[in-house]
Amino acid sequence: MSKQTPRAQILGKLIQEAREYAGRSPADCAAVLQISPEAYAAAERGEWPISLPDLEVLALYLGIPMGYFWGSEKLEEKRHVDYMNLVLLRHRLIGVTLRQQRLKEKRSVEDVAQVINVTPAEVEGYESGEKPVPYLHLEAMARYLKVTIGHFMDVERGPLGRHEAELRLVRIFNELSPEMQAFLANPQSVIYLETAYRLSKMDVTQLRQIAESILEITW
Repeated sequence: MSKQTPRAQILGKLIQEAREYAGRSPADCAAVLQISPEAYAAAERGEWPISLPDLEVLALYLGIPMGYFWGSEKLEEKRHVDYMNLVLLRHRLIGVTLRQQRLKEKRSVEDVAQVINVTPAEVEGYESGEKPVPYLHLEAMARYLKVTIGHFMDVERGPLGRHEAELRLVRIFNELSPEMQAFLANPQSVIYLETAYRLSKMDVTQLRQIAESILEITW
């Protein structure tokens, strides 16, 4: 066990805060580092000689930047999601969407109830949002009303939309070449990306004018 110093205490506190930020237990982190729970507890107190590879593994496991451990980067503030109210709201929105699609297809409550083998009163409960729609019932109703299950998902706005967008970005980034990943990860590349974005918004005439101006400069 190493001698406790102010810097060791600060580092231990940072490790503890990173673990709590990621929602992991001391036992989880100890297992990842392949040390005893007692040794990990000592690391959070600044009494264990934690190594650079240990910190690298913790950064990967806890999903934080390495710079956090020496103060050059901060932990991102987590978005707060009121899960209970989100579920209630989603039940209501699904019910409204279900009713709209049923009316669009000119189907009665009785028609839909027969398809999923429930009473018309249950379908009315689904449409009012007062009764949660079992997923398999929603899947069957979606087929009957000629839409996909995606028609009822909130993928363009709200927490799920942001979550799906982040997953897509990570997937796209992981498919890029190492050189392209390094370019995108470099903060100095932002100016080039902003320029590319502006160019993508221009019409053919504007792009031609820019190209002609560049040629005039280079000749």
